[in-house]
Amino acid sequence: MVLERERDNNSTPSKYVNAEMNAITDFNRKKQIRFKSIDDIKLLREVVANNPFKNKGKWTEIAESLSKPGFILDGRRVRERTQLLIDQHRRENAENIKASGTDEIVEEKTTLLDEILELREEDEREKREEKDKKEKTENMGKEIRKRALECLTPQKDEEEKPKRKASKHSIMDYLREKSDKEIDLKKREIDIRTEELKLEREKFELEREERRQKLIQEKEEKFAFMELLKKMAK
Repeated sequence: MVLERERDNNSTPSKYVNAEMNAITDFNRKKQIRFKSIDDIKLLREVVANNPFKNKGKWTEIAESLSKPGFILDGRRVRERTQLLIDQHRRENAENIKASGTDEIVEEKTTLLDEILELREEDEREKREEKDKKEKTENMGKEIRKRALECLTPQKDEEEKPKRKASKHSIMDYLREKSDKEIDLKKREIDIRTEELKLEREKFELEREERRQKLIQEKEEKFAFMELLKKMAK
């Protein structure tokens, strides 16, 4: 017993030291990393390109692609920074954002954040639709099993009353046919909704590509204009 108490007493400080060191490391990690405007732009570009809302593992890939000596990131850090930028984007208007950089940077940052919001909303919408579809399928399965059990349940007076038996069979046949039609209708509704979601996603991807091409074109036009001004100045 004495030895066990001594062992516990010796291990307790070590636990506290490890916990304290982990806390200090986490604090230093957050304290030492400072995002500049260009860092935010690079982060947002990666988020738009990789869409980590669909695949959570992409956060780590984004962190690895952006990390460099003195600027080491992890998946949690880039996710938190992205969420912070989204929250700021929602709260602030264009006038307040201008303090964070040049007009060109602000314009690209705003465009990227708008796209990221659409990506996240699209992912949330797909999850809701998938959940609804799963619930409908489960309910449909329960209904099928219920109808099947009703059809297989024997009647007590089958031998005593053949006419009533025939009548009940007719009713069950009718109910079975009606159930089959309802199930087919629900399946068609699910298929139609699935096709609608597919079209919505294709439309979303097309609009996003159009915005990206527009942003590239605007950058090229600005660059060409600046080059022209330089030549005229000479």
